[in-house]
Amino acid sequence: MFDRNTILALIVIGLILLLTPYYYRMMNPPPPEGEQAPTAPPRVEKVVEETPERTPIPAAAEIPSAQAPALLPALEREDPNFVQIETPLFWMTIGSNGQVTSYLLRKYETFKGKPVALVRADDQTGKTIGGFDLDFGRQAIESVEQIQFTRMRDIRQVTSGPDSAILKAGNDSVSLTLVYIFYPDRYGFDLVVKTEGFSPPQEQEYQIKWLGGVPVTEPDTLRTLGFNQAYAYVGDVLEKVSIGGKTSKDFQATGQTYFAAARAKYFIAAVIPQEPASGVEIHARRLNARAHPTSHPFYNLSLHKVWHGSGQDRFTIYWGPMSYGELRSAYAGLEKTMDWGWTIIKPFSMAILWSLRWLGSVIPNYGIVIIVFSIIVKLVLWPLTRKSQISMKKMAALQPDIKALREKHKANPQAMNKATMALYKERGVNPAAGCIPLIPQMPLLYGLFVVFRSTIEFRQAPFALWITDLSRPDYVLTLPFSIPLYGAAVAILPLIMGVTQFIMSQRTVTDPNQKMMAYIMPVFMTLIFNQFPSGLTLYYTLYNVWALLEQRLIKIPGT
Repeated sequence: MFDRNTILALIVIGLILLLTPYYYRMMNPPPPEGEQAPTAPPRVEKVVEETPERTPIPAAAEIPSAQAPALLPALEREDPNFVQIETPLFWMTIGSNGQVTSYLLRKYETFKGKPVALVRADDQTGKTIGGFDLDFGRQAIESVEQIQFTRMRDIRQVTSGPDSAILKAGNDSVSLTLVYIFYPDRYGFDLVVKTEGFSPPQEQEYQIKWLGGVPVTEPDTLRTLGFNQAYAYVGDVLEKVSIGGKTSKDFQATGQTYFAAARAKYFIAAVIPQEPASGVEIHARRLNARAHPTSHPFYNLSLHKVWHGSGQDRFTIYWGPMSYGELRSAYAGLEKTMDWGWTIIKPFSMAILWSLRWLGSVIPNYGIVIIVFSIIVKLVLWPLTRKSQISMKKMAALQPDIKALREKHKANPQAMNKATMALYKERGVNPAAGCIPLIPQMPLLYGLFVVFRSTIEFRQAPFALWITDLSRPDYVLTLPFSIPLYGAAVAILPLIMGVTQFIMSQRTVTDPNQKMMAYIMPVFMTLIFNQFPSGLTLYYTLYNVWALLEQRLIKIPGT
């Protein structure tokens, strides 16, 4: 019978190690079912298309700029700092063409200590990632890129209450007005689009577009690209579009659309119409993943709005962190874009995040929070753990008798099994009791894995000494070669965890047939955890340390 840590290691090896190459894809939950949108949606029609992998992403020079029609003034000389906005949460600039030219988050930094920028040009293609555009059709305006706007109302700082900047192009008979509304306690802005005197296209609608998606903000681009994807909440279904290793993927749907969004690992941009849109398109593109493994995927989103040449629409643009509270306050349903893991793991992930955030509101260091959390888990599981430890110690005490039975019945395996079970019954030993604590521990470990790898609360959260980011492995040096499963970077916590695993295995494994596992499993666990977030490794290391203390404290009743 395996000891509990050997069984735990086997399960982790079997379920995590084998799935590691695909965990970015597999840890995402399926679209939630049975959740109703605010109003009863009409019939939804959707089309998803994937083009052959040989389709290249168009270079920036290959995309013609839409020319401004004569009825609106053409852009003379672009001023990228036409309007400059500062709120307690971000800095933002708007160009003289009405488009966002920069968006910097004040409370989040890159690993170089600079504010996170959610608008930037892609290094490989030169295309802009982040920002919106408007398409009113060929007879009106296909893009505001070449339109010259005039400032009707300008603001600099938003410190208390909402405030707005107003840009207008045109005259009294034909005009396009953009009203940006900012709030001191919200990421992004509200956008009011006013049109007057245009000729609508035949389909009687216009499109508000989000360009490029959200740029990668983390240093390990290859690992974080798997989080870049797009969403559309159509009817009562949250549709997800992920390009993966393909070069092109398209999604179209008609029906009441409540938002379209694109995300990276920790940040998201969402376009939320005040009144549901009539349909949505998502066009995903990237360079060939084999030739360009770190190429950025582009997600262009288009929401279709009914339009007759004149009118007014309002949109909420949420542009900020993947934080549950922020997302839910922006729109009830936007929080569904968060990654909680498989459906069965989701309740554990949410409970873990809530618990850690609550502890974090009291304790300023999340490393200490993990220590406290591991102690609380151990105390909660103490009754199960005590029963497991007593069972294993009884099993260890039976080893001489079991060895004698094996010698006695070595020629008759059936008789040996029968005699062994009779011995268990006589001594009151349940060989399966040692596995009981694993039942709550497995979803807990998976939930911790999800929380530490993808929730922004732990991004760049330091602990002490060399552990500067609990969301990433605690690498301290890089080897000149790569070890299979382990990699080339060396982390300290997995080595400490491996030592605690080895000590515990040596104390619990008494069956000579399992002695080899006491050496193999700590090595495998060290290899696997070298790639995992240091917060998760810290928790599991502490789990082993508390288990070693339990072994000393728990005694067999009557001894």
